[in-house]
Amino acid sequence: MFDDTLEVCPACGAPNKNVRRSTADQPTTIEELQAWYASKGLPPYETTRFFIGENYQGAKAFGIYKEENSDKFVVYKNKADGSRAVRYEGTDEAFAVNEIFMRLKQEIIQQKAHNVANSGGNSQGSPAPVQKSSGRRRRKSRWLGTLLGIVIPLFIGFGLIGGMDIAEKITIPDKGYYEYKNEMYYHYSDSDQGHWARYSNDKGEWVDTTVLSSSELHNRKKAKKHYLGETWSNSLRVPDFEQSLFYDDYLRGYNYQGGYYAVGNDVYYFVPNYYGAWFTYDSDDDEWYEVTDSSLPPDLQHCATAEDFYFTPEWNESTQITDFEETERYEQLIEEQERYEEESRSTSSWDDDDDSDYSWDSDDSWDSGYTDWDSDW
Repeated sequence: MFDDTLEVCPACGAPNKNVRRSTADQPTTIEELQAWYASKGLPPYETTRFFIGENYQGAKAFGIYKEENSDKFVVYKNKADGSRAVRYEGTDEAFAVNEIFMRLKQEIIQQKAHNVANSGGNSQGSPAPVQKSSGRRRRKSRWLGTLLGIVIPLFIGFGLIGGMDIAEKITIPDKGYYEYKNEMYYHYSDSDQGHWARYSNDKGEWVDTTVLSSSELHNRKKAKKHYLGETWSNSLRVPDFEQSLFYDDYLRGYNYQGGYYAVGNDVYYFVPNYYGAWFTYDSDDDEWYEVTDSSLPPDLQHCATAEDFYFTPEWNESTQITDFEETERYEQLIEEQERYEEESRSTSSWDDDDDSDYSWDSDDSWDSGYTDWDSDW
């Protein structure tokens, strides 16, 4: 058992496909994120380069917006050269908001560390005292205490302030293709150790895989000799990972619409609760039975292809099947979901003091030139 907000199992590194991306108290909509941004006293979007609710077309920008002609939300990063890397495109607004929210929080901390490093230290390298009003000084010391508790150990280990980003780059392998023990792998997140796929010659597609800590791929330095690059080419002898259904599922947040699907003569129902559950109707027994993901027809194992077999969110008498939402099992699932949500609200650990660390001091400067604008995220 592990926290369902974790993307991977902390013991073995297996991906958590049903990761819960947000707690009950953090922003889950674009409007809530805009309100959070304003409450922290952050500089204008043009300064931070975070455009919340805007499809900004210029270079050097992070953003999130909802497409006008669809229900899709897009999270993006415009690089220094003006090219766009899409972090997420799908219908799950909470997932999309959390992606940009976590990146914004990371940027705030990095900018604060940058300000500390450039504030002018004494001979021992400590920040010089800041002469401000007592209220502002208390507010600053609170986040400084937290920040320096992270930065100073890293300063000792790496010889510079702001070592969080350096430490991450030292331990996490580069995004891209690897050939290891005669098999092809792809590391598809440049900020997470657990996001790996392996090309299955038997299935002829990219599949989930776990890279154990004993593997050379788990160590950035050792993985270098197996690295083939981030860009796909015919010489790799495997399909382009970023054009695969596997990667499309990841970008969509493994998001299926709840309701009825028909594949051939079989009818399925997807319950979009906290873990997601599939059921199929057996006409001989006149019963609904739960189906594991691996037992689903191939067409339903991917979000993109499943859309073609989705026909209604609600039971239609013309289908001549039993309404799944009238079954005892469906009622149990709804009760479990309500109980789960109530427990989540009661055990939420969104701490006001921690949240206050992201408040911006108007006397500090935001240097967007300090941001890495060449990476995908």
